Amino acid sequence: MLIAVCFCALLLTGCGATLSVYDYTEDGVRYHMYELSIDNETKDSMERSAINDVNGNKYTVQGYFARLFADYDYTLVSASNTDGKYVVRYRKQVTDGGELAALGTKVDFTTTHTENPFIRTYTATSANPFNGVRENYDNVQPLRSSTVLERIKNGAVARNEHGDTVVSLHAIDEAFPYLKSVNPDGLLLNYVRYGSDRMESSGSKISTDKGTAYVFSRYFDDSDTYIQYNYKGAVPYGWYMVAIAAGALVFGLIILITRTKKQKPTLLDRFPYNPEQYRDYDSNLPSKLN
Repeated sequence: MLIAVCFCALLLTGCGATLSVYDYTEDGVRYHMYELSIDNETKDSMERSAINDVNGNKYTVQGYFARLFADYDYTLVSASNTDGKYVVRYRKQVTDGGELAALGTKVDFTTTHTENPFIRTYTATSANPFNGVRENYDNVQPLRSSTVLERIKNGAVARNEHGDTVVSLHAIDEAFPYLKSVNPDGLLLNYVRYGSDRMESSGSKISTDKGTAYVFSRYFDDSDTYIQYNYKGAVPYGWYMVAIAAGALVFGLIILITRTKKQKPTLLDRFPYNPEQYRDYDSNLPSKLN
């Protein structure tokens, strides 16, 4: 899901660069938003070393990524330089995992659960979408530039009618030679997914303007990592049994109380009666008139 930007940042590793991919749905449409954050010191170093583009103008960080994302139909969301960092965001409508799934690993959760009579605990696990990206990047062949990874590594290249190689966008470390001395292993990659704030996860929880999100972090290396959620749900039959048992208990108590409660005898109960047994009744008679 952090398709282009992810790969754009590939070589920015140990220089204070972070690539975050936000996976979210808006008005029923799924988007991937790629946020590339580069500290100003790194950005300045890149631009000081920049070569001229095919139009004779010096490459800039903003211009390079604008061209790169435009080629893959990404829309600029925002670009700012605050708190000592250059932060740019691009997004694209995606289906079936987008380009990241094609260049890395599709997010596909497998869910298991454990339960007691009242609570069921679910565990949903998926491979991190960045698994395999580094391997694919390392295996990019020369002169290929159809995918974002290939374009980052080789630039945008083609052959003209004479069979000569034509470059319309340089590889990132050619456009900014400073990056040749940077080890890409240190690039921090974040996959950000939205969900209920009642869940637990193997990532960290953050609050955004779109709600609660979970951040799963890893580096641009060849490790395989996983993302995991844990959440709970009620087991209906356990609570149904409690409700039935409670109702039966209350009903039984009502029956017991009504049957054992002593009732004061009525006149019909006392007739015919034993005057000695019901002497209290005589006491209620009017006194003899003189």
